[in-house]
Amino acid sequence: MTLLELQEKRNKLMHDATAIMQGDKAVEQRSAFDQMMQQVDELDADIARHKRVEAFAAEQRTNRPPRGVPGRSMDNGENAELEKRAFRKFMVTGDQTELRDLGVGTVGGSITGGNQLVAPAFYPVLTQAQKFYGGVVNIVNQKKTDTGASMQFASSNDATAGIQPWAESTPAPEADPSLAKNYSATETYTTGVISVTLEELEDSAWDIDKFVQDIFGQRLYRGLAKYVSQGSTASGSAVGAYVSYLSGAVNGATSAAKGVIAYQDLLNLWASVDKEYADRGTFVMNTTTRAALMGVVDQIGRPLFQPSTTSGPFDTLLGRPIVLDNFLPNIAANSTSLVFGDFESLYTLRSVGDFTVYRDPYTYLTTKGSVAFVGAGRGGSFITDAGTHPVKYLTQAAS
Repeated sequence: MTLLELQEKRNKLMHDATAIMQGDKAVEQRSAFDQMMQQVDELDADIARHKRVEAFAAEQRTNRPPRGVPGRSMDNGENAELEKRAFRKFMVTGDQTELRDLGVGTVGGSITGGNQLVAPAFYPVLTQAQKFYGGVVNIVNQKKTDTGASMQFASSNDATAGIQPWAESTPAPEADPSLAKNYSATETYTTGVISVTLEELEDSAWDIDKFVQDIFGQRLYRGLAKYVSQGSTASGSAVGAYVSYLSGAVNGATSAAKGVIAYQDLLNLWASVDKEYADRGTFVMNTTTRAALMGVVDQIGRPLFQPSTTSGPFDTLLGRPIVLDNFLPNIAANSTSLVFGDFESLYTLRSVGDFTVYRDPYTYLTTKGSVAFVGAGRGGSFITDAGTHPVKYLTQAAS
């Protein structure tokens, strides 16, 4: 029985059953109605089977490539491409039955040079060089402004004022707080231009735009980390808009010996910072200095770095976090290789709007056949020490 005949028979049964239920003797003919419904269910199952078979046949007709001469299209390139894809899928996965006549008789001889028929594979992971640049950007105060105009900021130092005797019938002594002001400038920075050819944009196995954005993001934070640590130069030897946090730090202690940081040196530096700042303080050093401190023990022989369940085994010192700044010098005579204090209270990193990646499809188009990408932004920084020195460093002894 064909699909059409099955559907017509099912429809007639449904009409008859409907008439029974709408009639006056629906209760008496319930048994006949149930039998009709049973037959309808069986017909529905047969109809479903027919439809699955027809769908499979239609799929085979759609996927079946046209016959033709290998390497030549019968009518257009689209058919040739479909033929290649269908046959490759059949050869590699076996998902599709190959219905074409692939030729008769035996193959004369063997196929040589088979490696020419195998395309090179491509490892789907882009291996990128890595280099740690520290986390000082994350521990300073951040401020975003809408424009890059010069900005005035004020500070007040009333830390030494308290109360004093006031004699009867005498004027109250004047004790004004110490006020100061300074200015913040900005400068424009760039990550440099990356030129990508049109061929790379069209044929690359990677998302080139995303790849370039990731590269620029790393350059941005690597550059800002250096600016926060060392400051910037606008042109030549001129001081730039970014200042080093070391320019706002002061000496807190001097080591007892050159080229060595002892346990007592650490305690002296920690004690030199006021508790108001020390309770929020962070130790900053480079990885070489931290490695040297791993061998230091306290006065009863315990190592400075104690295992912690909430941080890494070498991420805290004297109960305060460690942030690495690989732009700091190593331990040496007269060096300042260890810094401690509240960096958020000392230093403000200013950004104007957002860092932006620009796509320039014109500049290099005719000369290189490429599209240029460049990252750029504006910003600056300033010291916010009001006079009580939130951050101090350890000076290594000269001899």
